[in-house]
Amino acid sequence: MTPTIYSTFTKNNQLKIVISNHDLRHGDFKLCFSLVYSIIAIKGAEILKQVGRYYELKTIENNIYLTFQESRLGSYNLSCGPEGLFIITKANKLIEVQNSSLVFEKEITKEYESIEKIDCIPIIPEPKKFNLINGFLELTDVKIKVDSQELSFIQTLGAYTKHLEINFNSTIGISLFFISSKIKKEEYRLEIKSNKIEIYHSDYSGKLYALITLIHLIHHYKNHLPYCLIEDNPSLEWRGMHLDCARQYYSLDQIKRLFDYMALFKLNRFHWHLTDNEAWRIQLDCYPHLASSGAFRGYNQLIPPFYGSGYNKYGGYYSKDDVLELIKYGKKLNIEIMPEIDLPAHSWALLQVMPELRDSGSNTESKDVGSYSNNTINPSVEETALFLQNVFKEISEIFSFDIIHVGVDERPKESWQGSPKIIKYMKINNLKTFDEVQDHYINNIIDTLRENNKRTAAWNEAALPPYNDIGSSGSAGNIDKSCLVFAWEHPNVAIESTKKGFETILCPGQKTYFDMAYNNSTNERGICWAATIEVKEVYDWKPLEIIDENKRKFVKGIQGQLWSETITNKEYFDIMINPRLATLAEIAWRTKSRRSWKEFRSSLSSCVELLSKMGWNFHKF
Repeated sequence: MTPTIYSTFTKNNQLKIVISNHDLRHGDFKLCFSLVYSIIAIKGAEILKQVGRYYELKTIENNIYLTFQESRLGSYNLSCGPEGLFIITKANKLIEVQNSSLVFEKEITKEYESIEKIDCIPIIPEPKKFNLINGFLELTDVKIKVDSQELSFIQTLGAYTKHLEINFNSTIGISLFFISSKIKKEEYRLEIKSNKIEIYHSDYSGKLYALITLIHLIHHYKNHLPYCLIEDNPSLEWRGMHLDCARQYYSLDQIKRLFDYMALFKLNRFHWHLTDNEAWRIQLDCYPHLASSGAFRGYNQLIPPFYGSGYNKYGGYYSKDDVLELIKYGKKLNIEIMPEIDLPAHSWALLQVMPELRDSGSNTESKDVGSYSNNTINPSVEETALFLQNVFKEISEIFSFDIIHVGVDERPKESWQGSPKIIKYMKINNLKTFDEVQDHYINNIIDTLRENNKRTAAWNEAALPPYNDIGSSGSAGNIDKSCLVFAWEHPNVAIESTKKGFETILCPGQKTYFDMAYNNSTNERGICWAATIEVKEVYDWKPLEIIDENKRKFVKGIQGQLWSETITNKEYFDIMINPRLATLAEIAWRTKSRRSWKEFRSSLSSCVELLSKMGWNFHKF
């Protein structure tokens, strides 16, 4: 018989797991699964093994009650149940189980008002100038003539044009002209006249963005385009999106699909999170075993089945050819790729493959906020210094973009305590605290990357003390000012970062972390440590208002993030991003939306229709 697992959140917020339809004897099998929250109390079973938030339980009875760390909402949702669940017998035999849908004894629901369609500028982000002129250009079957030498450029946007049935390779129809002009980088001017369409640009990006704006117009107005003059350029240089490919592996096609979405809303930076506690996803010649061993997980693998991956081997890594293919695809859409190698903490998987990067003489155990034990490499170890030199030299050679992100977030306070080598290292280098050790560590990486013609980026703990008290440490205030700081912990972090003169990317969890649930409905997915984030809350964000006017020059951009702990099925990917990322694009381009929520919502509705034609699902807004 196939055991059936029923999971229910009770009225008092315990997770009740019931094992039925089985003849297994308690104590003769293990119940294995992963969670997004840590267990703080358990009844009906004992924890045999825990790594991060992967658990193996010895059951005592059929009914098991789990109490989690408290949710800031006082409730849980569909992401909070057991994932990747399986049973292993004492004979190490896999028992398949039937996992029923998660149930809530106390359901919470959320309703949305219907969208009122009104006259609006059907473009996101909203152009700086949009002047309508009386009259309409009638397109015959949406046929547009372009010079033959422009056809390869037009084909770059095939992901959109094929869904709109726009024919740019026509011998009849209205003529489209591209005209070089002395205007700013990324700036464009689009004119729709009675007898032609003209695009003025100074560089590739302006040319691309003008054509994307035209695509938005054609989608909304079909073959009845208004005469208009549009002049536009962005307020911020960096308009980015981050994707965590460590917690879950995404194929190149899935990432390219995200690029198509990004370019449609004029986003131009992709932050590629390639390593973390759960995996090492990039193949390097200097350490080939890192990817072959550290990119896969499963019950019988070196890395256990975190975040819903289950018993079977799961994962993948990106080869140099994969990286080059993605760089090439991104450049066609004006998207540069910044890789992230997340160190010195967030390195549990790395240390399973290369334990020599810790001091074997250390007598202290540390745990990070995700319950990973001893997940931090040790900069005083000789092998670590060589490792950092080799890795960042090769990463610099692989990636064409001039910025490399090196992590430096959530280092446990106890990570280097009890290490005889670190004590000796501190004396030699005249370092008094572990925070000074971290600054010394990152300054060495900054020097290494500079030698390889790259600039260093890092999370805000690299330059500042941590904002939140979660048992982690930060900077002693001595790192090189060339470091590009990603201010993630709270909007106020950007105040401190810019005050200290660091160029800063605004990416606070409270507004830009799209792994957060939209609201407190039990039918939502996502977590909530930072906030719940509805589309309107992204739209309402005015990020520069809290920054001193004299320091706003240090704000280089805005970036969205999707951490992947809750993306245990790729079907969840779309609704976590869409349409929050499109909304954030408006803020990143303009720094704040100038139109009313009613106007923006109507425009967003039009854009969502286009995205739906491209195969994107979306969350209600």
